[in-house]
Amino acid sequence: MMTECLPRRDSSKCTPFASLRKAGDKIMAAATTAIVLLSVSVPRSVAQEKATRQPITLEQAIHQALAKNPQLQSAEDTAKAAAARADAAKAAWLPRVDLSEGFTRGNNPVYVFGTLLEQQSFTAANFDLGRLNTPTPLNNIQTRVDGQMLLFDSGQTRNRTQGAKQAKSAADFQKEQARQDLILRVVEAYYGVVVARENATVSTTALQAAEANEHRAEQMQKAGLIVDSDLLSAKVFTAQMRDREIRAENGVQLARLALGRELGMAPGVQPDATAALNEPTMDVKAVEDWEKAALEQRPVLQAAQMAREAAGSERRSAKAEFGPKIGVFADVERDSLSFAGNGGSNWTAGAQVKFNLFAGGADKARLNEAQANENKAQHDLEWMKSGVLLEVQQAYLGTQAAKQRASAARDSADQAQESLRIIQNRYVAGLTTITELLRAESAQLDARSAYLSAVYDWHTTLAELEHSAGTLTPDAALLQGEKQP
Repeated sequence: MMTECLPRRDSSKCTPFASLRKAGDKIMAAATTAIVLLSVSVPRSVAQEKATRQPITLEQAIHQALAKNPQLQSAEDTAKAAAARADAAKAAWLPRVDLSEGFTRGNNPVYVFGTLLEQQSFTAANFDLGRLNTPTPLNNIQTRVDGQMLLFDSGQTRNRTQGAKQAKSAADFQKEQARQDLILRVVEAYYGVVVARENATVSTTALQAAEANEHRAEQMQKAGLIVDSDLLSAKVFTAQMRDREIRAENGVQLARLALGRELGMAPGVQPDATAALNEPTMDVKAVEDWEKAALEQRPVLQAAQMAREAAGSERRSAKAEFGPKIGVFADVERDSLSFAGNGGSNWTAGAQVKFNLFAGGADKARLNEAQANENKAQHDLEWMKSGVLLEVQQAYLGTQAAKQRASAARDSADQAQESLRIIQNRYVAGLTTITELLRAESAQLDARSAYLSAVYDWHTTLAELEHSAGTLTPDAALLQGEKQP
């Protein structure tokens, strides 16, 4: 039987067609497997990407950040530490009681003589001179309870306790300031996602329009209606729009990751803002009202006020170091040869008055330091007030400017859209060049981006205004109309 062969350069040999068919079957099977795996893996990766996205409203984002953000939890820990220091300062008013258990062994004559008396086991035989001078070693197990209590210290403890309470209040205000700082960052990050997504949509639309123009230019070039340079211009513009879309999509990913970090989410989780980028509807009060609210409610300003008062308490405490201190003490003691054995007990009680006559100038130096710290706290408070008022003015002017920019950008975007429509019609009719068309599309894209930027600034500057006044809480007037999409 003749075998079909494929001729080779070496005429003495040939490659059977059956072998080629087998090799081809293997190649086709491998290709089919690769296609199947690719078709399965691509949807899976897309599904995984979608699984990392979590649609979330602004209200949900704020509450999750307040519950999960590690930086805010750190501020809460600081406030708890300040509360613990205040409790520790109050403990100076209460009596202190210590229990001690000790074991001693020795043959020191004085130690043996005194210990025998404390154990109430001294006998007449112990008066023997030999035993007095060279006693045998003696064990002593001592159980002792010591107590002491401060009655008067010229106001030092009172001022320290008051200063600790004021420091605790300052820490609480700092915690509230950290909460409002976080809410501001969440608002900025949330609307950062919204504006990035809108920019990505605009970029995709611009790319689709550019591809349509390129396709139309190719048809017109083939028909001899335009020159090659017009087609090349269309291709360059499409490439620019594709680059812009890539950058916009990357911006969306980064904005989502930044929001997820503020919300305390796991790395890689990308919360997706559900709100649309609409113009705010909040009415802005007069700047004088915002300034008044800031001086009364700004947490960082109240914290600075508490810090100044705490510094005053510390100065008074340092001054009290020069006054007398009165305290009482008492102790109960039991001494025995063993834990279970019989022994003797005794007690001691008394009172003590102490005067600071000379401490090498250290107390005077501490007083000078406390006075300087109080002056510094007062100057810090005055500087903080002026800074808060400046923040209010900046945020207020920012909201006015953003509102005006949004209005102007809205009109500009509408005009650019209408201009593009007219030029597109003229281009199709052959009444204008592709350069003019591409210029109109760029102008329309820039105008739309400028409008989105202005609306984003409007939202964030309103949040900054509430923040500067110390009123940016989850129930703030700004957020009431912005919580839901």
